[in-house]
Amino acid sequence: MLVECLVSDFAGNLDSVKTLAISGLDVYAHNVETVKRLQRYVRDHRASYEQSLQALKHAKLFNPKLFTKTSLMLGLGETDDEVIQAMIDMRENNVDVLTLGQYMRPTDHHLAVVEYVQPSKFD
Repeated sequence: MLVECLVSDFAGNLDSVKTLAISGLDVYAHNVETVKRLQRYVRDHRASYEQSLQALKHAKLFNPKLFTKTSLMLGLGETDDEVIQAMIDMRENNVDVLTLGQYMRPTDHHLAVVEYVQPSKFD
């Protein structure tokens, strides 16, 4: 059994990242959420693409045995090239696992779905 913890970016506080990274968990999960260009529209203004990648990178530096994991929502208007660049950025920051999921609009007060990404796109 592996223990996974989905966490915030701790507002960039690397001491907090370290505390959790060396706590004994197996998977340090923090979601980047979307591609760099869409961050300001999708995420809270206190979060950023770079801050998220730094949290993931440092978790691995603090504990090299740790699996790092993140997720991207698709269907918010990102391009294929932007998704590929995000994947490259994640690998450059030693992220081990990436999950991709379709964004689903929870209420009319949330961002609209731009595209329903078909599974065949990944064949």
